[in-house]
Amino acid sequence: MPASGLPAPVSSDLALVVQALGAIAPRWNAWVLMSLTQPTRYSDLKATMPWMADGQLHPKVRDLQAAGLVRRTEHSRNHVVYTLTDRGAALLPVLDHFAVWGTTHLERPTVKDPVTKETTPRPVAKAEEIEDALALISPRHATAILWALRDRGAATAAALATSVLPDASPTSIYQPLRRLSDKGLVTRDREGRFTLTAAGRALNPSYQALTAWATGRTSARPAARPSAVSTQAASQAKAEDAVLRTTPAAPTWKSGDLFSHPPVARPVKVPAAPAGGMRR
Repeated sequence: MPASGLPAPVSSDLALVVQALGAIAPRWNAWVLMSLTQPTRYSDLKATMPWMADGQLHPKVRDLQAAGLVRRTEHSRNHVVYTLTDRGAALLPVLDHFAVWGTTHLERPTVKDPVTKETTPRPVAKAEEIEDALALISPRHATAILWALRDRGAATAAALATSVLPDASPTSIYQPLRRLSDKGLVTRDREGRFTLTAAGRALNPSYQALTAWATGRTSARPAARPSAVSTQAASQAKAEDAVLRTTPAAPTWKSGDLFSHPPVARPVKVPAAPAGGMRR
């Protein structure tokens, strides 16, 4: 990623968060992590995700080992187990934040009853909520743009290009902006300035938790960002802090919630919705 035009402490945190997303956001990685809360044999891990072939699952386990999130313990040649490292276990509460965000801001897919022909929401597993939420913010430059809009408030594409892609062509900002707009995280006003939607702003607690984990901080909130931000952005941050202080802790999932509803293919594209929601 090109050097960021954001203040140095913010840029440093952002780089660590983007690196963390690179490890956890690939499809099915969250499912693997959430399956390894106890020492587990590879065959048992594979049984929790029967839709994945060895050629897909084994590289993911290996990558998560390389990222320091999963530990392989060989008790004997025929007794090998995998479990989370301390670092991997500390990530689970962060994933829970994304599950809560997904439950609130992503529309559940629907199914038609074969008898009544009525359409009803399909139950979505916690792991699927997390994976779908991560899929929205993990594409290249997506998180950098969302962070810049959180700090600056409304901004033009040119201003965002200066902050996010200072070493690239200014026109490079348009494709990721269009993608975020299509997914309902960013909107454009009549004056041509981009701002976060309600769903985009609601990602702040999730980003705070991920930042705390990625930077090794003990608090679920990142250190105060250096200001040079607009009055609008400062007021927004103050309001978000008030919400965080009054919002109960995100619930932890039960083991039965994780894989009780196998995932099905569904589009990730999220058209922008009016008011406070997103659709996909």
